[in-house]
This record gives sequence, C-alpha cells and structure tokens, in this order.
Amino acid sequence: MNIADGRVLVPVFLIVSMILIGGIVVADSAVAVQENTTDRNRTETTTHRNPDDYSEDGDLDAVEGILANQLTARLGTGAIQLSEGEYEVANEYVGEEYQNRLEQYVDVAGETGGESYEEDFKATGEKQSQLSDAVREYRDTKAEYETARKAGNEKRARELARELEGLSDEIDTLGGSVREDYTVIEAATGADLSEPETAIKEVTDDIQAEQETVRKQQFEETELTVVPERTDISFLEPLVAVGELRRADGTPISNEEVRLDVGTHTERVTTDSAGRFPLEYRPTNESLTDNELTVQYVPETQSAYLGDKTTIDISIEQSEPTISLDNVSSEVAYREEVAVAGELTAEGVPVDGVTLAVIVDDERIGTVPVRNGVFDGSATLPASVEDGTQKLRVRLPFEEQALAGTADTTNVTIRETESQLSVTALADDTRTLVVNGTLDTVNGDGISGERVDIGIDGVTVSSVSTEAGGTFNDTVAVPETVDESEVTVSATYDGTGSNLEPTMDETVVTIDGGDTLSSTVWIAGGFGAIIAIGLLVWWIRRSDSTDSTLDDRSEEQGTVGTGVTASDQSSSAAPDTVEALLERTSKQLSSEQPDKAVQAVYAAVREALDSRTDEQAALTHWEFYHNYHSDTGVEDELLYEITARYERAAFGRDSVSSDEAANALEAARRLCNPDASAESEAGD
Repeated sequence: MNIADGRVLVPVFLIVSMILIGGIVVADSAVAVQENTTDRNRTETTTHRNPDDYSEDGDLDAVEGILANQLTARLGTGAIQLSEGEYEVANEYVGEEYQNRLEQYVDVAGETGGESYEEDFKATGEKQSQLSDAVREYRDTKAEYETARKAGNEKRARELARELEGLSDEIDTLGGSVREDYTVIEAATGADLSEPETAIKEVTDDIQAEQETVRKQQFEETELTVVPERTDISFLEPLVAVGELRRADGTPISNEEVRLDVGTHTERVTTDSAGRFPLEYRPTNESLTDNELTVQYVPETQSAYLGDKTTIDISIEQSEPTISLDNVSSEVAYREEVAVAGELTAEGVPVDGVTLAVIVDDERIGTVPVRNGVFDGSATLPASVEDGTQKLRVRLPFEEQALAGTADTTNVTIRETESQLSVTALADDTRTLVVNGTLDTVNGDGISGERVDIGIDGVTVSSVSTEAGGTFNDTVAVPETVDESEVTVSATYDGTGSNLEPTMDETVVTIDGGDTLSSTVWIAGGFGAIIAIGLLVWWIRRSDSTDSTLDDRSEEQGTVGTGVTASDQSSSAAPDTVEALLERTSKQLSSEQPDKAVQAVYAAVREALDSRTDEQAALTHWEFYHNYHSDTGVEDELLYEITARYERAAFGRDSVSSDEAANALEAARRLCNPDASAESEAGD
C-alpha cells in the first residue's frame, strides 16, 4: 500500500479496518432474486462471500470481489425495479451508495494489482440511471400526449409525439448499451445478469411498440435519397449531389424548404415540383478516417412528416487553410480583452462554421468563431499569463481533419497589475488556527486559481488556492517550535508565473501558552484513538441502517432485493456552474479523457441553455436539440455538433478523439459564452 498517497490510504485503511472489526456490513449474505406472482422464472445470482471469512489475513482480493459483487447486485436490482415502474427506487440503486461502493472498489483494486473494471461499472451505472430517467419521462410525456389527443388538441399532440419519438430513440440506444455493458461485467465477474438483461429488453421493446402506434397516429413516413456526383471530396472539391424527398407512398414532397443535417452542419434546401433538390457541402472538421457522411431530413416540430436519413460513401482529402491576422490588441492587462480579427481561407475560398483558439504564452485564453471566412472577437486575459512581451497565436486546432491545422502569430505586451491580500485568523484551544482571506486587485476584482502561502512566525505551514471571488480559507496547526502566546499569521502571494504583482498581509493572533503542550498532545492522542474507533463503528452502523431502509422499502413494494448492501439516498445533485464544468473539461482534456470531457461539455451546455429556456430543461439530448432554435441558426449548428459528440462519448462503442473533444469545448464556449476568466486549458 502506498502510504504517501492519502487518497488511497484512507479508504483502503477504512475497508481493512472494517474487515478486522467485523466486515463490511452486508444486508443479506446471499443475493435474493426478484420475485413475481406471474410465471417469471426464478433465477439465482452469485452468492456473496462473507467478508468475515477473510478478515484474519486482510485479504484485499476478497474485498475487491465482494465490492464487485455488490456493484453488480445493485445494477441488477435497479434494472428489475425499472421494469416494475419504480423509477425513483431504480435510480437509488445506482445512486450515491453505488458511487460510494465504486470508490471503495477503485481504491482496493489499485492495491491488489489486478485488472480493474472501474470504467465499466461507472459507465453502466450512469447509463442505467439515464435510462431510468428517460423511461420515466417517456411515460409522463405519453400520458400528456394521450390527454391532448383525447381533447382534440392536435397541435399539442403532434408536439408531444415528436418529443416521444426522440425519447424512444434515446431509450433504444441506452437500453442496448446497458445490455452490452452487462455482458462485459458478466464476463469479468462471473455474475449472472440474465434476469436484469431480460428486464431491460422488455422495457425497451414495450416502448418501441408503443411508439410505433404513436408514429402511425401522428406522422407520415418519408424517404430521403442523395446521389453524389463523386465520392472523393475535400473542402476545395466539395460534395455535389442531387437529393430527393418523397412520402412513403412515393409521392414527392414538392416546393418546400427543408432542413438537412449533413455531418455536423446544417444546410437548408428547397425541393422542386418533383421533390428534388441540389446539395453542395464543403467538409471542414470531419475526420480523414470518416468513410461515410450522414444526411438527415429534420422536419419542423409541427410537420406531419417523420424524418429520414441516409448515408453517402465518401473519401476525404485534406485541404490547407491560411489564417491572416489583421488587427490585434498591442497591450493588455489582467481581465482586459485581447482583441483579434482576421480571415481564414483555403486558396481564396472562405471557411465557414469553425472556431479558432486564441493562445497567449502557450495558454489558450478563449476562442473566436469564423463566419464566411472572417473572424472578429476577443478573449479575456487571465492572471496565469506572465507579464512582458508574449507571443499571441490564433490557431485552427485541427488534426487529421478535412481542414489542416494552421495558425498565425504576433506579439502582445502584457502589463503587470497591482494586487492586494487581506488575511484574518482565529485561534481555538487546540493550537489550531482558522485562516481566511481574499486576493484581489486594487480595483476589487477577486483573483481565483492562484496560490497563497500561509505562514506562522515566518514558517510556511500551508498553501491554498484562491476560489471564486479570490477567497481562501484553511485550518492550520501552530508548529511545536512556537511557544509564544501571540503569533503572527501571514498570507503571501509571490506572483510567480502571473501578470500580478507580489503582495502579502499579516495579522497577530493570541493562542494558549506552550507549557501544557506535551500533556495535551498525549491526551489528545488517547482521545483520538477512541474517536477513531467510534467513528468506525458509526460508519458501519450507518451503512447497515441505510441498507436496511432501502431493502425494507423494496419489500414494501412487493420486490425482494438482490443482496444489495446499502441504500442510496435519492440524489439529484445541483448542477455545477457552466464555468466549473468547462474548467473540468479542460482538465479532462489535459488528462487525455476525451469522453469524460465531452460529457462535461454537454452538461455545461444544458446548464447554460436550460437557464434560458426553462421549459426545455427535462428534454433528452436530441429532443432538447430539436426543440432549441436561435434566431440566426448559429446556435443550432453548435448545439448539434455538441449533441452528436455527446451521444458518441456517452453511448457509442467508440470513444471520441481528443481533437473532437476540443472542438466540442470550443463550440460550447461559443454557445454558453461563460466568463472567460474561468476558461483555460493545459496547453493546446
């Protein structure tokens, strides 16, 4: 065990300690099986092994197996609860307690040296929770649809039918993905998830059957065909094709303007009397490895038509664009705007619908959009760029895409900004100090994300990072070498690696004398041991209590739990702020976690757009996209790109690339327009 790694030490120590005291509390030693009064077959799952059997040797391999079984059991019970229509309970089984068990599993698996299935358990739990939410939303929307239909409100009924169409597609995708994950987990753990897998299939099949009825009641199916002149395309040699849109009976949809989603972009075309239309499309951010281009007909919400899509076989060649900077800020300081303007073309052809990164001193500080070959925007300078003469780059951050990456560079002068610190401290009777303070500019602008060193009588005892608004706080111990009744507490900001001047502040605090320190330490040590044991017992009893509550609740609903060890608290955690989510995305990109980054991007977008359109907040990702429209259509295009990346990252078999995740982040920043001071990424 890595003693130096506090993150690993505490959970593992806690688990092993619980084994020595009496084992992880298990509500039922065997995994019970969901019972039904119908003819459903009774299938038993793998029985848990009692942790007490392994407590003498502290067998972490056994603990790892127990935790894996508990995670599997919770997944199984949640799936069966979902099939019974108990959506809240289904979510609880993959909620907070599931996450707690997963964290323990990760810590133990890190110590055993064996193969960990952390990502499989995590992804399956998240997708199963999303599936429960989507099924509940479908049922609620379906009830509203039936009410509108019976009342003769055809307009509202059709709107709801369109929402149901998107939900049914999402449920079908999620259900299939969860079942595939079950297969992986079964192979890894030896568990039997056949009954939960059947339950998930029944749920998705039932909803697809219901939606087929809705589809026939409200929509007329369509057929889209697109015939390209050639399959080898590039930005300079675009796709040129002739399309045709017809009803299911073969009659043309004539003389109508229709929306086509081509790849990650949106095109609008008008059909002629025969339902035909011309299509020209220049690829920009498509991967060079893409061999298919999807073209989808997207009807308006009130349209009586059902959408359709087709694919075109393609081969993409890369084109070399050029960035030309025309106007750039010559001198800026902290929180001032760095203005950039210029053109992006490829052999004179304007590039449209891409996003450029603005980089100062190798740090990305923001983005600017390109429209019809022109960009004109700005990004806010953060504190983390050093003062002096720095290189400013405007870059198209593409790799292995239809357009090659390119950049233009110039110099910019960064002025130093005066900063100031304020610090307060409060002593208690155990020789610890609670320290609070603020780092800001002389204009009162709080400075976040900067390191402040805390010292006592000239000895540095802690370093903290400033939070939003420039605030910081910490609890520190007075060094044993200090035996004065008064100490000087200092806060120091050295300004290293920033464009802010160094600053410091200090305050004097009265503390207890040092004469009784030795005896106090020994007494505290004794009480500390007692408290540690007490907390351990409390943790076990709490786990036992919450497990019993959830199992009792399950039994009251006519369902026997499948050996789950603890109950979840219903969690609907308040969403992170848009800036925090985008900040997390940057860190995940730096850590080479593109799928997680894209999911954080989408969460940020929903947080931002839900606040603008509250009535859209409960929609699934594709329904949210189809119902969100801007005046210019620019936001629609950005939202489509982000939604498509999110679906692939969250539910697809293949991961998104780091470049695709970076593009999604750039699109989100344009769409959300958060405070740029919170936007930074590690490198570019």
